[in-house]
Amino acid sequence: MNEIKRCRWGEEDDLLRSYHDEEWGRGVTDDDQLFEFLTLEIFQAGLSWRTILHKRENFREAFSQFHIKTVMQYGKEKFEELMQNAGIIRNRRKIEATIENAQRCHQLIREYGSLFSFFQQLPVGKEDKQKAMKATFKHVGLTTAESFLMATGLIPATHEEGCFLNGKREHNS
Repeated sequence: MNEIKRCRWGEEDDLLRSYHDEEWGRGVTDDDQLFEFLTLEIFQAGLSWRTILHKRENFREAFSQFHIKTVMQYGKEKFEELMQNAGIIRNRRKIEATIENAQRCHQLIREYGSLFSFFQQLPVGKEDKQKAMKATFKHVGLTTAESFLMATGLIPATHEEGCFLNGKREHNS
């Protein structure tokens, strides 16, 4: 029996394996789900994806299932509650960015009809998409933008040589 080969990072544990095989690089179109991916990529900066993925359910609970209209209304009390939540990454700047990005996402939805529509109208080139994201969202650098775009299927995910998903195109172009 042949064992499935995947990217090395997807072999670390069952949760990463499942994420790699079933989620990463698949097309995401739902506004709240896009906001979730954006937020998790921001929190991942400087940490391992494994750390974030293992805290994902805590993040979902802490950030109201990433419901944009709820998160955008978080005030000082909710912010302080998040800063005390040991189940998430308690980074002041990243929490502030999440709340501000919810407000920005809401505005983009009003302007474009959906977040997916906003992302679809970004420039064609990967680097230009990354720069546009950096200019649009708080606490998003070029690497975070690229990770988000790959994770959500907005650009092709880069799988390692030998990975069973290498060369499969499952993105939204």
